[in-house]
Amino acid sequence: MADSLLKNLKEASLAATDPDQKNGGTMKGTTDYYNRNADWYYWTTVAVDMDAMRKRFASYLPAEASVIDMGCGSGRDTLAFTDMGHRAIGLDASAELVKLAKERLEIKAVVGDMSTWTSSEPYDGIWCCASLIHLNDEEKKRFFKNLRSNLKVGGVIYISVKEGIETGVDEEGRYWSNCTEEELKSYLAKAGCEIWETKVTEDASGRPGVRWLNVFAVKTRQP
Repeated sequence: MADSLLKNLKEASLAATDPDQKNGGTMKGTTDYYNRNADWYYWTTVAVDMDAMRKRFASYLPAEASVIDMGCGSGRDTLAFTDMGHRAIGLDASAELVKLAKERLEIKAVVGDMSTWTSSEPYDGIWCCASLIHLNDEEKKRFFKNLRSNLKVGGVIYISVKEGIETGVDEEGRYWSNCTEEELKSYLAKAGCEIWETKVTEDASGRPGVRWLNVFAVKTRQP
């Protein structure tokens, strides 16, 4: 089944298109940043300790679960879930980061836009660590709408968002979007998901004053 999931992921990534990416909008600027800074970003994030959140996420999963790491970046978490015995695949809009993750960590990963990607076979788990914060409102709506096909009923989704950030484009061209717990709850409810746990944590990289909202939600019905 792992090969089938990877085949579907590749096909979906090739088929998915994003008007913002075509027209030079928020996704393109963000993707360009990570492509330019892929090596630096890889080395500054690959060893960040997300073990507690990964273990909590995995506690909701069956054995040998199918997991997609959306916005996989360095591939750190994709590798960790693979080492746990799960069938994990990474997805990222940055072709340079996907290339480094595959070369250095030997994980399964493809290039794709998390806001438009859909799967013909839903996953047991979707991991979105610090990636949803780069989607604008329309992209977020598409992402959650696509949970209809991307996440199994009974499946779990993990989302982490940086608290209190300013929505807009920074000086490096990256788009940032503030997203509150209430907003996430609304998006998830429309997608047939129920929040089971939330946890606010300090920044795992040690940056002072940076806090993250961590949400674990289970898909309880098909919307």
